[in-house]
Amino acid sequence: MRLRDILEWSAELAGHDGVPPDSQVYIESPGEVRRVLFGVDIDVGELLYARDAGFDAVLAHHPVGDRAHLDLAQVVRRQVPQMVAEGVPGDVAEAAVAQRLERPQRALHVANVNRVVDTARLVGVPLANVHLACDIIGRQVIVDLLAARASTASRVGDAIDWLEELPEMIGGYTRPEAWVGSAGLPLGRYTVAMAGGISGGHPAFREYFRAGVDTIFAMHIPEEDLARLRDDPLAKGRTLVVTGHMSTDSIGINRVIAGLEERGIAVTRTSGVIAP
Repeated sequence: MRLRDILEWSAELAGHDGVPPDSQVYIESPGEVRRVLFGVDIDVGELLYARDAGFDAVLAHHPVGDRAHLDLAQVVRRQVPQMVAEGVPGDVAEAAVAQRLERPQRALHVANVNRVVDTARLVGVPLANVHLACDIIGRQVIVDLLAARASTASRVGDAIDWLEELPEMIGGYTRPEAWVGSAGLPLGRYTVAMAGGISGGHPAFREYFRAGVDTIFAMHIPEEDLARLRDDPLAKGRTLVVTGHMSTDSIGINRVIAGLEERGIAVTRTSGVIAP
C-alpha cells in the first residue's frame, strides 16, 4: 500500500464515501509503505526522527497543513445532521455551527499553515494524515458501548465507569469527567457529539440541551465555551462529559493501526497515540 491507498482504505473502513476533506496525502511515498510512524500531532521533530530511523512514511491524525487544514470546515458541518437527528431544527443547527466556525476561520489568516508540510518536503519524508475516518470509528465504539449498557436507571457516573474500561482510557493521562452537571445525575437521553472536526462548544451544546438531550459526550471543549455553558440556564440539570482528547482519538486510531498491521505494515505509535 502507498499512502493514497491507506487513506482510501481507512475511509472505507469508517464507512465514509471517499477520502474526507480533512485528510490528505501531502507527500506520496515513492513505493510500498512497510514501516510507518503514526502520531496524533506531527511536527518537525517527528519528521526528523522518522527520516533518521528509516521509516517509509509518517501518518498524522490531525491535519498538518494544505487543503486538509483549509477544508476542515467541511467536516465541521457534519455536526448539523448530528444535531438535527437529536431534534435541533435545521436552521438553528446551521447557525450554531456557523458561529462555532468563526474563530478557527479567522485564525487561518495568522496561521503558518504549511510549515510542517514544507519541512517534510525539504527533508524528504512522505507524509499524510487520517482524521475523520479515525474519529468516525472511535465515535461508533463509544455509541455501541453506551447502547449496550445504558438503561433508564443509569447514572452519568455509570457511563463514565464504562468508558474507563476502554484500554485507551486505562492507558491515558486523563479520565472522562463531568465538566457540566455531575456524575450523580441521571444519564437520561444522551448523544455522542464527536466526529465533527472540532468541538461543537457552547453554540452547539446548548442547542442539544434545548432539544431535550440530558447528557452530551464530547472529546473536549474550549475553556471559554465551557464557562459559557456552565452559566447557561439551558444546562441546568444537564451534563457534559468530556472523555479526553488523546485517549478518545486513540480509540479510532488503534483500529486503523490494527488494520494496517494485518496488511503487513509495521506501525510505531508516537505523539499522543495510546497503545491498547
